[in-house]
Amino acid sequence: MKTYHVRRENIKRILASIRERRIFDKDREKVLKVIEDVRTRGDEALIEYTKNFDNITLSKDMIMVKSEEIKSAYNHVSEEQIRALKILKENIERVEKETFNRMFFKIEYEGYQIMQILRPIDSVGCYVPGGEASYPSTVLMAALPAKVAGVERVAVVSPPKNLNKLLMVAADIAGVTEIYRVGGAHAIAALAYGTETIKPVDKIVGPGGKYVTLAKAAVSRDVAIDMLAGPSELIVYADEEDYSEQIVLDLIAQAEHSSDTLCGLVTTSPHLIKRVAQLLPEYIMSAHRRDTVNFSIEDNGFLALVEGQDVAIDFINELAPEHLEIFSKDYGKILESIKNVGAIMVNGSSVLTDYYCGVNHILPTSGQAKYRGGLSCLDFAKLIKVVVASNRYSEKTFSVVEQLGESEGLLNHVNSIRHKRGIK
Repeated sequence: MKTYHVRRENIKRILASIRERRIFDKDREKVLKVIEDVRTRGDEALIEYTKNFDNITLSKDMIMVKSEEIKSAYNHVSEEQIRALKILKENIERVEKETFNRMFFKIEYEGYQIMQILRPIDSVGCYVPGGEASYPSTVLMAALPAKVAGVERVAVVSPPKNLNKLLMVAADIAGVTEIYRVGGAHAIAALAYGTETIKPVDKIVGPGGKYVTLAKAAVSRDVAIDMLAGPSELIVYADEEDYSEQIVLDLIAQAEHSSDTLCGLVTTSPHLIKRVAQLLPEYIMSAHRRDTVNFSIEDNGFLALVEGQDVAIDFINELAPEHLEIFSKDYGKILESIKNVGAIMVNGSSVLTDYYCGVNHILPTSGQAKYRGGLSCLDFAKLIKVVVASNRYSEKTFSVVEQLGESEGLLNHVNSIRHKRGIK
């Protein structure tokens, strides 16, 4: 785990060092070949790649999960698990419905009615990762905002070795219409271009590892995607030693996602740096998925000692992490200045956004938080403006159109409203 001493003048150099380990150019050609193969051979290619990558042999009639399998899945999960999924569903829907409903408005002025309405896209493919774990919570995070937006067809793809009974139940609870036993770059290609079994979709969403991320980037010229959501990232800002144990637990929790997770502590306190560095090896020794956690933290993790809070804020904004945790009595000032981040948790673990609060955990990574936020119902709807005009246009309307139309040389624009001019 690297330690950096961050000053304003070396921020970009340090960030380049942190980010360079996350560039996957050497894998891009592999992914492009997989995508083209799926476009050419369809289901046959999906079956072959599933055998090669997951060591599971599928037949064509096994690619899609059958409805009776989903019904049977409820017999293999506990009531407590179903209750947890339903509570998370309620919380996600509460947040997403509030977001959705606030986007409608109507204003009136000078005889015009201006309305904003939302219309859903027709179909969505949700990628649910499963390389090192299974993520039923991600099914809810990907599918429920689409359902709130009114999307009719919501398909889920996930690697077969992790597509367990609970994931099937989660998909059913979320209102998913189709589930497929395919993962990786070949699943993204199938959603983008279709096969004999899987119909193409209008948009692909969801997190994934480097191959999924590269595949989404490659197909984005032909089908819409949400973002490049993965591998995961967590930055913790803290300024007092009292938070050391919680910080260590949170870094380990994030690191267990995968060996390429990015975790870091940014602090103004040398004592906190020292304490966290002391505690991490001790806590990792007893951690679940210890090998993954240790590799992630040792290979991608960092401790950054910064010259003051303002430098810390600049550093975080430039890094633009997926998750940011803030442990500070001065969090109000920090919140005012942080602008590039997927989601922020104050005085608590980001695990709460993963599993409880209803805030979506599908978030931008690799610096994309500089220009977009996390997944929401608005990713599945089109904002449409509607103008209802009066029967006759005012002199003010005609004057503005006339001046702009003539200045741009578009005289037919002026003529098109002349016959409705209200004042002669």
